[in-house]
Amino acid sequence: MQFFFRVVLFVFFSAASLCCAITPEGFREYEVKKGDTFSKIAPREHWDIIKQINRIDESHLIIGKKIFLPTDWELAKKFAPVPKYLAQDDKWEKALFVFLDSQYFGAYENGQLVFWGPISSGSKEHTTPRGVFKVLWKTPFYRSKKYNADMPFAVNISDGGIFLHQQALPGRPASHGCVRLLESDAKKIFYWVKKNDPVILAKQPRIFGAVFLCAFLAKKIKNTP
Repeated sequence: MQFFFRVVLFVFFSAASLCCAITPEGFREYEVKKGDTFSKIAPREHWDIIKQINRIDESHLIIGKKIFLPTDWELAKKFAPVPKYLAQDDKWEKALFVFLDSQYFGAYENGQLVFWGPISSGSKEHTTPRGVFKVLWKTPFYRSKKYNADMPFAVNISDGGIFLHQQALPGRPASHGCVRLLESDAKKIFYWVKKNDPVILAKQPRIFGAVFLCAFLAKKIKNTP
């Protein structure tokens, strides 16, 4: 089976846009102050989207850091920093795209975005590899012997030891090569994917080329056990 993708709707704010303080519609910029917590700066129903758009967890509200807070809840809920739709000639039932430059992922079913979230990929010293991978195995409880660290809701996509898993999100690439996720997203992805589902790691600024390249390479998935 051959897979050919084309992006027909591409609505996103890239990492460069965020760094340049181009505020997405429905949000405002806010500078974190001493003593700030999620409960102090926003109502409970806003916490998840604040973590998602800013690519941080509760422990990374850093003093002086500029973040986005919702001002219009209805608009904020519609925000997506990844393509909302991918048209396909031959459909992938499920596909997980991880955009390394913007530090977001998108989960797709038959080309339609079903959910998205933030990531923290490998640091400059431990870069996350790009390419087309597939789910090899997964376990809800995993501990890395190499790094002596827990990796909850671990999804292995490479014999080289690349995982998607829950871990701290500081708003930048900081892992040893794995793809870190918020706990809620790690759990959601863990139960959403199944063995051999494709996982595509691509640099977002070249997403159009990456999508076509990944579509071409994905044929290999059908020929592997």
